[in-house]
Amino acid sequence: MNQLLWVIDSPFSRAIKWLLLQQSVPHSDHLLTWDTLSSDDLLARHNPKQQVPTLITENETISDSLLIALSLLGHDWHRSLDAKLFRLADCDFEATLIFLFRANLLEKQFGASRESQLMREAGVTSYQKNSDVLLDSLLPNPLAHYAQTQVGIGFVLVFSMLLTCRHMANSDAIGNYRLAELQQLQKILVRDPSYQKLVNNYANEPSHQWPFFLEAL
Repeated sequence: MNQLLWVIDSPFSRAIKWLLLQQSVPHSDHLLTWDTLSSDDLLARHNPKQQVPTLITENETISDSLLIALSLLGHDWHRSLDAKLFRLADCDFEATLIFLFRANLLEKQFGASRESQLMREAGVTSYQKNSDVLLDSLLPNPLAHYAQTQVGIGFVLVFSMLLTCRHMANSDAIGNYRLAELQQLQKILVRDPSYQKLVNNYANEPSHQWPFFLEAL
């Protein structure tokens, strides 16, 4: 049987887990945490980078979320709006996460400083710019233009990235930014059966810290 090695609080892991549920791909979980990534024998054997998600199949191991997605989706997916959402998430919003992660790390190790402040400000600017692209160019008025379209992996990934950025930011400039429009995106996901299954199965796991929604529903 297929086996998914993943971390609940990894946006890329969540997106791939959602895709496997949505595609009804039989698989078992090998659930890791950030603390166990570097010491897990199974992950080390199948992915020398020791990164998640990693999908082990009967014929191969696929250790990149985009490659996993391409192996399961149609050959024209790369032309879709959902693919554009995926790229916004895994390129631009990932840069936002790096800024915020470094700001938090600097503050944890050395206390608040000019360097940590500059890093956080860069994260805020990046988040706001990427949110503008998402809400003005890719998904303007999402309830009208996207609600009738099947939720895709790109949609799940970009929403998960938004949640992670908001959780890491500790900044009202991110927490309050275009919140009403992001809540429209959430309404779309709330109706998706595979996302509901993801939340119901994993939101109460002890290792889980990052939210699945903008607020309690």
